[in-house]
Amino acid sequence: MTVVVDHSPAAGAQDITPRTVALRLLGPLEIMVDAKEVPLPQHKLRQLLATLLIRPNATVSNETLISELWGDHPPATALAAVRVYVSQLRKFLIQHGLDGRWCTLRTRAPGYQLQVNDGVLDTVCFDRMCALAAESAEAGHHELAARQYREALALRRGPALQDLRESPALLGTAVQYDEAWMTALKRRVDLDLLLGRHLELVGELSRLVAEEPLNEGFCARLMVALHHSGRSGDALAAYRLTRGRLIEELGIEPGLELRLAHQTVLNGDAALRLRARATA
Repeated sequence: MTVVVDHSPAAGAQDITPRTVALRLLGPLEIMVDAKEVPLPQHKLRQLLATLLIRPNATVSNETLISELWGDHPPATALAAVRVYVSQLRKFLIQHGLDGRWCTLRTRAPGYQLQVNDGVLDTVCFDRMCALAAESAEAGHHELAARQYREALALRRGPALQDLRESPALLGTAVQYDEAWMTALKRRVDLDLLLGRHLELVGELSRLVAEEPLNEGFCARLMVALHHSGRSGDALAAYRLTRGRLIEELGIEPGLELRLAHQTVLNGDAALRLRARATA
């Protein structure tokens, strides 16, 4: 997920402008310049950059920055420290050829604004690709929608902001994108089921169920994939295993989605219509 720009240097001059830049939040905070990671040296600078990036192109107040960087007990010098960190971050962006071309850090009362060019920030690209995929699916272009969801899902390198979850706003944004990624994954699986890729999905869904044993959505989809692969017995076994875990660990019975998948296996394909209506 990068923007590529060809800046040809003048004759006799050496062009040091980055040609590809990516600011990444879907995983540990990462700054990629020409396919190489450029780490920020200080943790507070990483926090500051992430706090600005979760609100791209918006003004973030000094009060918010102080709260995010130090919590409920900021030092008496917090405002001055914010100014120092902003100055250091701006120097870092300029040093690596980012400020003014790929993103611009501005002073905007009552705080600061980080403008980010289109295509540079992975969360923005993820949201856009998921919206396009949803539109394609709604229009009946299922193959295209599945491909667009795959492109969006590929942007994730791990839990969002994996290394910067100590502040409320960063943690909230991280959880939001983890859940959005999970939703996109389930929608892509649903499209692949609709396209008849049951055999191909069994392995992937088995792994997902092993990683998330209490996730009823993954188990329901695994049951449908197994059932349509001629493995109804394995599908029922998966249901019994997940139901047992839900009762033992959470004290609850399976929800509607998993129960409908169970009925799909017991009653045949007619139950799929019921599940489709419930999902809609």
